[in-house]
Amino acid sequence: MKKEAIVVENLNKRFKSGYGVFDINFNVQYGKVFGYLGPNGAGKSTTIRSLMGFIKPDSGTSTVMIENVADAKQEQNEDSLIAQLTQFDSWTDANKVQRNIGYVPGEIAFPIQMTGIELLKQIFKLRNMTNWDDVRKYIDYWEFNPNMKIKKMSKGMKQKVALVIAWMHNPDIIVLDEPTTGLDPLMQEKFVKLVQKSKEEGKAIILSSHIFSEIERTCDYVSIIKRGKIISTIDIKDIQYNDEKTYEVKFKSKVDKKTFDNKNFEVKSFENNTLTVVVENKHINDFIKLVSGFDLEFIKEHPLNLEQYFMKYYQNEIETDVVDSLDNIELKSSNKKSIISFELIKDTIRKSAGLWFFMTALPTIMIIIAFSVLINNPNLPVQVSPEAANGLTWNQILMQTSQGLITSSTGISYLLLLVYVLVTGNSLVASEVDKGTMVNLLTTNQSRKSVILTKMLTFINSLFVSILIQFLATTITVSAWGQGANLDFGVLAMNYLGLFLILFAVSAIAFFSSTWFNKSSASIGAAAGIAILFYVLYFVSMIDDSVAFFKYFSLNTLFNVDYTSVGQVGKYLAQYLVLLGVGIGLYVGSYFVFTKKDLPL
Repeated sequence: MKKEAIVVENLNKRFKSGYGVFDINFNVQYGKVFGYLGPNGAGKSTTIRSLMGFIKPDSGTSTVMIENVADAKQEQNEDSLIAQLTQFDSWTDANKVQRNIGYVPGEIAFPIQMTGIELLKQIFKLRNMTNWDDVRKYIDYWEFNPNMKIKKMSKGMKQKVALVIAWMHNPDIIVLDEPTTGLDPLMQEKFVKLVQKSKEEGKAIILSSHIFSEIERTCDYVSIIKRGKIISTIDIKDIQYNDEKTYEVKFKSKVDKKTFDNKNFEVKSFENNTLTVVVENKHINDFIKLVSGFDLEFIKEHPLNLEQYFMKYYQNEIETDVVDSLDNIELKSSNKKSIISFELIKDTIRKSAGLWFFMTALPTIMIIIAFSVLINNPNLPVQVSPEAANGLTWNQILMQTSQGLITSSTGISYLLLLVYVLVTGNSLVASEVDKGTMVNLLTTNQSRKSVILTKMLTFINSLFVSILIQFLATTITVSAWGQGANLDFGVLAMNYLGLFLILFAVSAIAFFSSTWFNKSSASIGAAAGIAILFYVLYFVSMIDDSVAFFKYFSLNTLFNVDYTSVGQVGKYLAQYLVLLGVGIGLYVGSYFVFTKKDLPL
């Protein structure tokens, strides 16, 4: 008969948080089911991921013994099967281990655009399987329709697909991490029968589960893990046939509790004339003789089960320092009702802070470098003269540099901030709805109005601050190199205002798209598509006079300033007002769309 299938020795894996697994030791034999018990965060999945070769342990080994299938076809006796088991290290031989083991992960993630049958066919081909009936029988066993799109499947249906994938290639070793999550009681019963059948066929199975009855009915032995360490390993039979019994006795007449003050019995409770007592097997006769002298309503045994055994190790699970830290937390609450939540502002900023910083810092650094190099270029004249530098003044040189690099719809600043507004605008609403995290906000005292207004105003403010930083970087750099007097800061400010307004309008499109769509992919696709279309139409309109009319279909042409003094701003005032109107209109529309629409929470 086959021997060990899995041997884990002194396995250690510590994460930066301090959590992990430490000195894990166990083995799993062929024809046996090994149960792995522990609460969330105890280290079950870390152990399993190390065993599967998904993460590298800090020390220790996990070894998998897999049958050499090619040699097994030539030799059929049991002795030869033992000799043909090949030893593989979970990390160095990860590809061979993963190929030969059936596995159900704790967190299932399938390609959502595929149907169940497409996924199963893909895996069937990748595994070089030849008999589709091996897959079909498990589809029939789990009674589900695999033709449905995975994104439309319930959690239970996805779990069934995962179970089919784990068993379809008839592996000798199966590793199951919370395999019945989402399954109804009928399917859980079918799961138990399948595990029992697989055990009879000689397969080795690791089962991590929170369902104690499931473990008791399928496993031969169980290890309990607590804070990354195995604290107990026990044979299931030792629990079922333990050396002490718990009895509940109901007396018909009143009985004095002192009668049972006996060192051979452990009284757990005595209420309403009902006695609960723990008796060792060697003292059962004494106990029976004692209670037989009373008029009893009933007597029954409460067999020790796995759940009771498990809870003995987790009575005081929360550490003292954790309790103390929770007790010492001071949260200030306010009875004042505000339409804008400071906590929500922080949450909104935090989600896009990294992208905002990068998209603001990069053009700001380029501004500083560009103007520093330009002003200190020895080939440019140092005097201000209409005839110098091909008739350009320092003001013209600096302004042209500013417009070409920054304050135009083709400048680097616009392009980088365009990426920011498209990505962030999508993540503010549509992404949260798509992921289901919007429910965390709407189930607090935050209304839809407060959520949308906070996100909207925070988004606009972050865009304004980014433009302001770049404007200040330009003015400070030019002034620091002694050219501040030669730059018309009024014109520069109007250029930056135009840059803000065009981005304000585009950000409103992104934000409106985010509130309109419930799917993140649809939201960012629509907003990005519109922004790119504007960009294309803008360049097309400049090709020839015959296609110049395309400029009326692009917002980018509304920001195309070429004035040289603030007094000329009236010429472009209408364009600025259109950009402002488009932005305000779409933001107002976003407010009403979000507050009125149905949300798939």
